[in-house]
Amino acid sequence: MQNETPAINVMTVLRIGAVLLLLGACLKVILPFTGALIWAAIISISVWPWYLRLAHLIGHRRGLAALLVSSLLMLSIAGPISLMAVKLAHVLPDAQSLETLSHAPLPPPPAWLERIPLAGDKLTQFWLSVQGDLPGMLEKLRPTVNKVALWILEQGASVGFSLLEIILAIVLSGFLLTKGDELWDGANLTLSKLGGSPAGDLAEVVARTVRSVSNGVVGTALAQTILCVIGLLIAGVPGALALGFLCFVFAVAQLPTLLVWLPAAGWVFYTGDNAYGVFLLLWGFLLVNTVDNVLRPLLISQGAQMPLIMIFMGVIGGLLAWGVIGLFIGPTLLAVALTLYRHWLGEAEHPAG
Repeated sequence: MQNETPAINVMTVLRIGAVLLLLGACLKVILPFTGALIWAAIISISVWPWYLRLAHLIGHRRGLAALLVSSLLMLSIAGPISLMAVKLAHVLPDAQSLETLSHAPLPPPPAWLERIPLAGDKLTQFWLSVQGDLPGMLEKLRPTVNKVALWILEQGASVGFSLLEIILAIVLSGFLLTKGDELWDGANLTLSKLGGSPAGDLAEVVARTVRSVSNGVVGTALAQTILCVIGLLIAGVPGALALGFLCFVFAVAQLPTLLVWLPAAGWVFYTGDNAYGVFLLLWGFLLVNTVDNVLRPLLISQGAQMPLIMIFMGVIGGLLAWGVIGLFIGPTLLAVALTLYRHWLGEAEHPAG
């Protein structure tokens, strides 16, 4: 019997090594699609109740319901990001070209510039010096402008890659919806195998957490963005769609949206249209900010009970890790991790039996 022990140990090591090798190979294959797969799962869990209602309304045709939901997500999410990418493509050539600006005459300094306290005289003198040698000034700025153009190129490539990930995630979510019942049963069985009977309700807890964060963060940001774009269009602010996308990013990142519409209102005042400037200020403070202050705490508090600082960390960390798609993945993953930790603490305080 003593001679058989080394052989048994060798076979065990070989089996473990083969399993680890298989897992490593699978991980390497799936790794490029990790972000898209995670977000596809988040989308599927978030829209699952609406998907079931739609399938019921159209005669329990789940395949058609999944197609309709995916098409709506394409229009509402991938569409605006595509428009943003097109805007960047149009802005880039203007950012790169200084030749046209060098031949354009610079107007005299405005009268109000000299009346600025403390810095008025210096700003006027600087304006006059630039007016006298505009080509030379632009030539000094050329290295900086080239760096800015390169940065815009990199951001455009990042947005393009994120757009492909978003499209892939939406397509995958359609497939996940059609197989939702089977995947749900598999998730419950897996959690029961890993955690035993106390983990029986864990899948439902995680699903509620994902829905609350998705609705609270993304839903509130979408509502703010729609209101912001409507206000910008009414006030006649150029580039309203691009500013709307920026507003959406700020809102998801838990940053104040007034960073977008307040400078826009200042631009409207600068153009001399005071009535629309006042309108945009009232629209921003009374509607855009009110939606943020009312909807977000209500929707998030219903499920995740997640501190806003963790949502901010999730958004910024997700953005750094996965790009634009990380805006949606980061806070959801942290919320799920926090929920699992609290569930574990609850089981530790009240052990089964």
